[in-house]
Amino acid sequence: MAVKIKKYRRPVQDMEMSSISDIVFLLLIYFMVVAVFQQDIGMPFVLPAADSNQDQVVKIKESNIADLTIDANDLIFLDDIPLQVNQIKKRLEQRLTENPKLVVMVNNHPTAGYGTFAAVLDEIRLAKCRRVAIKMQDG
Repeated sequence: MAVKIKKYRRPVQDMEMSSISDIVFLLLIYFMVVAVFQQDIGMPFVLPAADSNQDQVVKIKESNIADLTIDANDLIFLDDIPLQVNQIKKRLEQRLTENPKLVVMVNNHPTAGYGTFAAVLDEIRLAKCRRVAIKMQDG
């Protein structure tokens, strides 16, 4: 004797999709409002105004200048002494303790890599040098 098992089938219900778009839109707005955008904290530069007189020359004593040069091969020199990037901070901190009026003059070669230039500026910022001049060398 065979027993017949009757299968119970539920009716297929469609999912209500009209409120899903509202929920997605509200979540999108929520995350846009709550998200915090990280701001880069770099070295502030005071740039001359566009209408400033180009004839103004600031005279600085030679003893107050630290000449930091990046050559075409991405080699770094501080007053004609070769350095690695990680040595710049220590040397500049020493110079700043000796002379608080120190101005760092960065001479960058036009074909030097941007990564090296950015790394040098970061080291200058970490050394807390606030007087920085940037000059592009003649190619």
